[in-house]
Amino acid sequence: MENQKRFVLVHGICHGAWSWYKVKTLLEAAGHCVSAIDLSASGINTTRVEEIQTLKDYSKPLLDIMDSFPSDKKTILVAHSLGGVPAALAADIFPCKTAAIVFLTSAMPDTKNPPAYVIEKLLASIPQEEFLDTVFGCYGAPDCPLETSLLGPTRFLTKKCYQLSPVESFLRFSHFHFRFLSFPFLIIRLTDLLGIL
Repeated sequence: MENQKRFVLVHGICHGAWSWYKVKTLLEAAGHCVSAIDLSASGINTTRVEEIQTLKDYSKPLLDIMDSFPSDKKTILVAHSLGGVPAALAADIFPCKTAAIVFLTSAMPDTKNPPAYVIEKLLASIPQEEFLDTVFGCYGAPDCPLETSLLGPTRFLTKKCYQLSPVESFLRFSHFHFRFLSFPFLIIRLTDLLGIL
């Protein structure tokens, strides 16, 4: 197909490749080549959160797939939520393989501030109680703690993320909760990691 495009779909925080099932199906039906990836410690990726120390570690599955593509056909990256930060990193590392990045309600780093700037500002503007049953955790060295989050399945996901989705859609993935959402990752202090990317 002459107009066939190659897309890589990058999921958002606490999600995985599964969250793109409708978009992936539609793009493939239109004749495009589509890959939906699980970032490290997300979806069904078996990397443990404790193994992630840098943005590159978190982005490794995306960087690996971009590296595997030939240079003769550029890729369109589509990123949602926190997926914008790894997508921007991939485009920076592979500029000759990237046609465009679509930031779909996504964190979009700029060239002036560290990657965590937008995330830090967003989180600072949201009262803690708005996160409902979301669980925040911490691991790593005391002088450089890394923070994680697990979006609350009972209240946060149903009231804040999927409140406009048909019940069938939520039920379709809710039984995967413990497997697919048990390894979410959010680096709140990416600025601490910039020296060791």
